[in-house]
Amino acid sequence: MAEDIKCLTDSRMRAMEIIKQKMVEMKNQNEKLTNENADLSERVQTLSKSYEELIIENENLSKELKELSKTSQDTEDELQARVNTLKDDLHEADKRADNSERQVVYLLKRVQQQEDLVAAYMEDYKGTGQFLDDSVNELMDI
Repeated sequence: MAEDIKCLTDSRMRAMEIIKQKMVEMKNQNEKLTNENADLSERVQTLSKSYEELIIENENLSKELKELSKTSQDTEDELQARVNTLKDDLHEADKRADNSERQVVYLLKRVQQQEDLVAAYMEDYKGTGQFLDDSVNELMDI
């Protein structure tokens, strides 16, 4: 029985030794995990801060994009209005050119009529002029 007690005591001592080793290993593992957890917590905080900064930057870029889009649309609208005005001006200029062309044609016809009238008067004058010349010469002879 003494041997059984000694055997049990030895087993108990070995078990205690194993338990102590396991406790030291667990304590070391716990410290290691605690340090890793602290590092990971730090990284999470850094990433969270970076994420928040990215969200703010994204919001600012979205606002800027909206402003640029509005400015672009305003510019496009202004350009379209200018194009429309130029088209209207061109149409009006075409109308004036057509009117001017018609006026020129009309004036050319009037000039031709006047030239024809002058030519007719000249023809009449030649006949009348000759008659007057003959009459003047006869009167001079008398």
